[in-house]
Amino acid sequence: MPENKNRLLSGKKVVITRPYDQQEEVVNLLSSFGAEPVRFPVIAIVPPDNWEEADRAIENLTGYEWIIFTSVNGVQSFIGRLIELNRDVKKTLYGIKICAVGLKTADAIEKYGLDVDFVPEEFRAEAVIEGFRDMGNRGERVLIPRAQVGREVLPDELARMGMKVSIVPVYKAVRPDIDVSGLKKMLKKKEIDVVTFTSGSCVRNFLEIIGLNEYKILLTGVKIACISPVTADTVRKYGLIVDIAPDRYTVEDLVEAIVKYYEIKNLK
Repeated sequence: MPENKNRLLSGKKVVITRPYDQQEEVVNLLSSFGAEPVRFPVIAIVPPDNWEEADRAIENLTGYEWIIFTSVNGVQSFIGRLIELNRDVKKTLYGIKICAVGLKTADAIEKYGLDVDFVPEEFRAEAVIEGFRDMGNRGERVLIPRAQVGREVLPDELARMGMKVSIVPVYKAVRPDIDVSGLKKMLKKKEIDVVTFTSGSCVRNFLEIIGLNEYKILLTGVKIACISPVTADTVRKYGLIVDIAPDRYTVEDLVEAIVKYYEIKNLK
């Protein structure tokens, strides 16, 4: 993202709801435009309840033609498990094609010295399905290491196409204990300008934490920024309006969309 000397977000308080250890990038980006980031992580990434399914898949990796990683968390958790089991990552995954949903996911894979064979143009499950349909992979075995609870669109559609899909949980997203009093005070005083969401889980947890009986009142006048259409759909299910959404689903694009929103607003 190019440097912006106008500091278009100067004085704007922007809430960041993603996991605490994934907030640094967005904090730095927002700060570079003069915003005041408000850290309020509503998700924590922890190991799955057990590793049995993942370990079984690791033992039988030679039977898979593809691995599909749908998030950075999936990459780090799955490959972290390989390392924990003293497996050589490159040798273990040799010969298996890798699909990454999103450039950040692809970057995380490449940091381990692995090649990514397919990144869909649109960073969502539906685009993966279209890509695999075009490639004609009927009958191939696919491994999807992902969250313990996740969307079923991707595995269901791939199975419908004739692919043999195995889903293995490699992490789970939980709601951390967090003191909500400070944020509620700021919301009541109308001091918060934007709340950012990077997943449907972030939306659900945030609204539950601030109170399902009062979130609409607390968020009156607050702009909502969503990283993807799936996240935006979750916001709308709660009767809220999505004000800001990027064309591409990365943190950089989300921040850029917030900047553009206020740039246009300032011109009016």
